[in-house]
Amino acid sequence: MTRRILILSFPDDFHALAIQKLLEKHGAAADILDTSAFPAAYSLTHSGSDFLDIQLGSYRLSDYHAIWNRRSHPPKIQSDIKNSDEASYAARECAHALWGALYASKIPIYNDPEAERRAGHKPYQLRLAHELGFRIPETLITTSPDAARSFAERHSQVIYKGLGAVTWMMLDTRPLTTEDLDDLWRLRYAPAIFQEYIERGREYRVSLVEQDIFAGEVTVSHHEARYDWRLDDNHDIAAVELPGDVRTKLRLLLRSLNLHSGAVDLRETPDGTLYFLEINPTGQFLFLDIFGGMDIGSRFCKMLLQ
Repeated sequence: MTRRILILSFPDDFHALAIQKLLEKHGAAADILDTSAFPAAYSLTHSGSDFLDIQLGSYRLSDYHAIWNRRSHPPKIQSDIKNSDEASYAARECAHALWGALYASKIPIYNDPEAERRAGHKPYQLRLAHELGFRIPETLITTSPDAARSFAERHSQVIYKGLGAVTWMMLDTRPLTTEDLDDLWRLRYAPAIFQEYIERGREYRVSLVEQDIFAGEVTVSHHEARYDWRLDDNHDIAAVELPGDVRTKLRLLLRSLNLHSGAVDLRETPDGTLYFLEINPTGQFLFLDIFGGMDIGSRFCKMLLQ
């Protein structure tokens, strides 16, 4: 019987589409389910005392071998609900019903959404990384303009970034400039993360899939990309082997976060000191396959089909 995988993501997600095609090459099948389209585009039905007969539109959950929580989005509440309290209630109920169904199905979910949500919190992951022996940049997370100014005075160069991601723009890592200091009043409305700038010697993007580690060294030519390599469209990727102690710490970190996969950013100073920057539980990985000659996609398929 052909194994079938349910991918939770949006319809034009390149990673979801690529893994869907790759699963076909592995003799399996996959469907992509946009969780934000619930309940407008499809209905949900639980039946039976054991809660195992679950239908999501045309998807019967009992047909699936595993679920890949690629980039699920909250249910989108229909626009004809005008009252804000009623909209909040509907959103909460839809999320409870949807994830209750997915959990009740007893189908393995990679990654578990609760573990992903917890792991995505920067203070939590930085603390764990530090406890496991990684060096981390000196960090400040604050809503206080005065605290941010004081932090900037203690360091020759500071970078800042958001605590989470958004879908409508890229939140890149930026240097804190003199002009930025005049805008720190905005922190009263939303916090930011400030860190001492770690001089760039070598930089690595590491994709973790269970016990397997795929590391790529990222080289850039654009000057501003020393803060965030994603700003250089012509960056290069080369597969590298990380030291054994670093690989051990990365496996322990993934296990401590209760994740099956994740993407880690590491930076090495010119004198060879390695720093942990962050882990993204749903980070991009296929560019390592395309430009670095790796085969992470097949390893993902192996995980989903095990």
